[in-house]
Amino acid sequence: MRFGVCWYPEQWPRSTWVDDVALMADIGFELVRIGEFAWSSYQPSRNRFEWDWLDEAIDTIDNAGLSVVLCTPTATPPVWLTNERPDILSVGSDGRRRPYGSRRHTCPTSSSYRDEAARITTTLVDRYSDREAIAGWQVDNEIGNHDSARCWCDQCQTAFSDWLSNRYESIGALNAAWGTAFWSQTYPDFDSVLLPAPTMTSHNPSLELAHRQFASDQMIGFVAEQFEIIKGRSDEPTTTNFYNEDTTVDQRAAAQLGGVASMDNYPHGPSDPMVTAYLLDLTRGAAGPGGQAWVMEQQPGPINWTDTNPPVPPGQLSVWMWQVALHGYDAQLFFRWRAARHGQEMYHSGLLRQDRSQTTAVVEIRDTMRQLAVADPEKPNPRVALLHAYVDSWAIDINPHLAGLTHRSLQLGPYTAARHLGLDVSIVDPTSDLAGFEVVLAPALHLTTPERLASIARALDAGTLVIMGPRSLVINEHHAWSESPLPGGLSTRLGARVVEHLSQPSSVLVDPWGSDAGIWTDVLDTDDADVLARYSGNSYLAGSPAAVQRESLVYAGFSGGGSWLALLSDLLDLSPHPPDIETFDRVDATYTIDHRKLTVESTPTSQQLT
Repeated sequence: MRFGVCWYPEQWPRSTWVDDVALMADIGFELVRIGEFAWSSYQPSRNRFEWDWLDEAIDTIDNAGLSVVLCTPTATPPVWLTNERPDILSVGSDGRRRPYGSRRHTCPTSSSYRDEAARITTTLVDRYSDREAIAGWQVDNEIGNHDSARCWCDQCQTAFSDWLSNRYESIGALNAAWGTAFWSQTYPDFDSVLLPAPTMTSHNPSLELAHRQFASDQMIGFVAEQFEIIKGRSDEPTTTNFYNEDTTVDQRAAAQLGGVASMDNYPHGPSDPMVTAYLLDLTRGAAGPGGQAWVMEQQPGPINWTDTNPPVPPGQLSVWMWQVALHGYDAQLFFRWRAARHGQEMYHSGLLRQDRSQTTAVVEIRDTMRQLAVADPEKPNPRVALLHAYVDSWAIDINPHLAGLTHRSLQLGPYTAARHLGLDVSIVDPTSDLAGFEVVLAPALHLTTPERLASIARALDAGTLVIMGPRSLVINEHHAWSESPLPGGLSTRLGARVVEHLSQPSSVLVDPWGSDAGIWTDVLDTDDADVLARYSGNSYLAGSPAAVQRESLVYAGFSGGGSWLALLSDLLDLSPHPPDIETFDRVDATYTIDHRKLTVESTPTSQQLT
């Protein structure tokens, strides 16, 4: 694994650069990421570029024996550009243009902004692609963050009409697919299909889903143009990083642009080690077979942007570093080198404080890097797959049936259960080749499509255990309810069908385990499926099937994490670890992270590593 740090030389006196980079090298870093917010320093005005500072910064890094990950700066356009071309600014759903002064306030569809982004990217890459110090490129920064993929400007409206026309070809086909006879929504032409701005009540979910798909495509198209510019001039790895609490852009599609998936790992964002584990596996899965996974920003200490911003006790950072390594990552870079003296992130810690004194993170990072170099843990080779697609997330978020519940919450029940059983998990697209997996988990696989059904059928025919969860195979790709009994396309093979979808109080339990059914529950009728569990407790559901099986196909109607853990324990004949424990079985050793005690151990030697 390679380690590095995010540095902002444009924000600090040049007199500090040599000493700072020397310390980076002394710690053991290999990579230095620079430039993702530096557009106004690259280009102070329309026809004026200033490269001397960047030349010197790269030389300083190179002279110290380190390498550079150089970023395109398109997440933060300079003020002069927004003044000159205000049409690059995005428009909110309220119809108001978003002002500059923050970040990610541009429209990914804007032809003006695409031109400017291509110009600065071309100029940057032409100047530095031949430098041996360049080890990789980052395009933009945290695309989709702050709900920035969606825009309601006139250019987006026109592009959306074209996108719909290309997809459906005729307005009649769109009206039929969306069922627009409901509430007299029938459209006379594509230009009449307006972006879903706030109205009296909710919009047609088919329109909402199309808008989310369109917005993701526009953002992917925006960064793809920069990827192409870089590919034509450099062979170094190229990526665009995600903050994985965001779900508005398809990370899998973005990773395919450059073969490297990258995420920004801030465990205090989700504030649950199992959610962090899920997010790490989500990005590793997006990289695909043979792809690389990088943490482009690793939290080094307390941050400034959550509701609570808790402290980071001794040992916590080491545990986070081990967790990233054991989930199979190729690199992790820490954000940031020195805490900021200005701007919106002054309370976000760095490896150095504002006065350049070292934080305790420096020693902890140095020691943990040495531990990882000695252990050199293998990458995971999962035998469990979890099916995931962003379109399912968008569809469920549009129509959740209970405010606050999400696609991710339905995925985390079985994912966490698998991890508590010590199983590595690969999070993959539902149409992937599932050969080689022994178990396939499919909770909230909301869309039913021929390609998905074919993939699942091949897995079942091979004897793979496929375990579906609530809200699976319900709608088609246009957000229309399946015409066949649910789970759509698999009810006959299951020997059972879903007859009701409920949001239940916590008093509903699942027997034989006495575990919580969770809020989201599916009610099942059986034909010739075996009943594995039944609902119980103070509910009219008591006695009705909660989980059924026919051959190697299982359907669980519950969403509660405890019930998922009990089901998987029984089906796989495995015993769970305590809740705070995460284990990783490798050929040479088993690693155990205790997220409560903040320790990492390795067996068979039982040597405590941290």
